[in-house]
Amino acid sequence: MARAARAFTRVSPALVLFSTLALFSPAEAPAQKGFTKEYPATPNVRLFLINRSGTVEVIAWERAKVKVSARMESSSTRVVPQVSGDDVTIDVERENREDKGDVNFTIYVPAYSTVDIQTKRGNIIVRNVRGSVVRARVSTEGDIELTGIRAQMVVAENIMGNILFDAELLDGGTYELKSTQGDIQLRINADAGFRLTATAPRTRNIDVNGFAGRGQFEFFNDKRKVIGKVGNGGAKLNTTNTLGSISIAPRTR
Repeated sequence: MARAARAFTRVSPALVLFSTLALFSPAEAPAQKGFTKEYPATPNVRLFLINRSGTVEVIAWERAKVKVSARMESSSTRVVPQVSGDDVTIDVERENREDKGDVNFTIYVPAYSTVDIQTKRGNIIVRNVRGSVVRARVSTEGDIELTGIRAQMVVAENIMGNILFDAELLDGGTYELKSTQGDIQLRINADAGFRLTATAPRTRNIDVNGFAGRGQFEFFNDKRKVIGKVGNGGAKLNTTNTLGSISIAPRTR
């Protein structure tokens, strides 16, 4: 019996090690896959993307191509870009009947592309796009970051999350930013001319001091709403934040 006990003592550390490794075996680890593909594109290509969850980052470059990189949490997730004429469409919801986890995208597009991104949950980032339209919609929770934008029409909407809008406003352009809970920061060109309607019905937290010297502003409903005109008023800027703050200031670069 003593010899058997000593033998068990010698092998038990190995058994413990084997059991520990089995807990982290590759066969039981979450499956992941990804791909990267490039597609020829016109300078004014239109990108449409519908995602369920995950981060979507779109970056403008000076090439006549669309480059799509995707990382999928589940190996069974289908991501099938459809290319037709000037349109590149990626519809994760259509290709997958059920939610299979995050799909994270990094997409490079020609600088003058139209970009239209929708997701249920996750962050949307768009950088340096100068096309006619930029849309970013998060139907539940996620931040939206639009930087270096120069577009005639911009729409950014989420429920929970921050919105950063760093852009050059154009005469005749329309810009709408809406959130329910989070902070909205607008950093726009100092020489912009625009008409502003800003509403924060619950917090009354609207800061337009960055343009106080150039614009005329009126506060209504105990500072729940601000209407104003800056410069020639050539662009239309509407922003609403139910439970968060709104800050409007000139760009620093």
